Amino acid sequence: MQTEIEIKFFVARDIQESLSNLLNSLEIISFSRVELGNVYFDTPELDLRRLDMGLRIRRSDKFSEQTIKCRGQVVGGLHARPEYNAPVSGTLPTLAAFPAEIWPSLELRDALQDQLVAQFRTDFVRRYWLIAFEGAEIELAWDRGEIVGSLGRSEIDELELELKSGAANALFALAARLAGLGGVRLGAQSKAQRGYLLAGLGKPLAVQPLPDVGGLAAAAGITLGLQHWQHHEQLWLESEGVERQQALAGIVQGVTLLSEAAATLAVAPPWLPPLLAQHASLAQEADGERLSALLHGADYVGLQLAIAAWLHLGH
Repeated sequence: MQTEIEIKFFVARDIQESLSNLLNSLEIISFSRVELGNVYFDTPELDLRRLDMGLRIRRSDKFSEQTIKCRGQVVGGLHARPEYNAPVSGTLPTLAAFPAEIWPSLELRDALQDQLVAQFRTDFVRRYWLIAFEGAEIELAWDRGEIVGSLGRSEIDELELELKSGAANALFALAARLAGLGGVRLGAQSKAQRGYLLAGLGKPLAVQPLPDVGGLAAAAGITLGLQHWQHHEQLWLESEGVERQQALAGIVQGVTLLSEAAATLAVAPPWLPPLLAQHASLAQEADGERLSALLHGADYVGLQLAIAAWLHLGH
């Protein structure tokens, strides 16, 4: 087993030139390019999804591998999920190839095996660079392609930073360099989550009630506020009309909750003043085009990264 620790960005505009300039300033250990075809599996009743598991077969010209990802955590664009990989030769995954302890019972595992069907696929070109940065080795992958489900197709244009060795603070430092390019946004949705929606098997994003943080520690309130903020940010980008107005209100609620929790700390975190400034900008901005630019701005994304780093690195 390995625990995948990565930071994901969604790309909103052409960043080829600026990314190339950034890469030219870094120590590149290696570079590769590969075309990847991925088929995701579940039962017709989505039993794996209910277990918070994601199952796929990934193929290229050089390998074929099955992967299962288990329950993890996504905070501020940082994805941390245990995953298990095994070779595969057939068209269906073999669940017995994964460790027995990840399953509630072996009887359930075997029952799931008999019901597995392909649900959707993702096809993309991955270019990836292994980078030596601040004593760590970090893989930067740029995925461009599409997700294909029964309801249609959706573009993939994502940057992912994955920590291969070293300290997580280097991962956040390199992520801040990427955020500084502009035109990117922290991504909480995985390809699998988007695929389930395109297969008609997931629940569309919706306005969520503000979480109750009464009695919780400040860090828990900050985490919930950040999640509420980013959930409604994604909803705002996908919606229109009244729902878009409600999504903006949810963004502002999340930032308010986060800032109120941070204000209770004995020592104010360094990101609190810029957070309060962003809160004022978000609360006053009604123009859709300007707000979209704000959500992809380097200062805005850098602020979310700073909060996520503060949470993940133990403040």
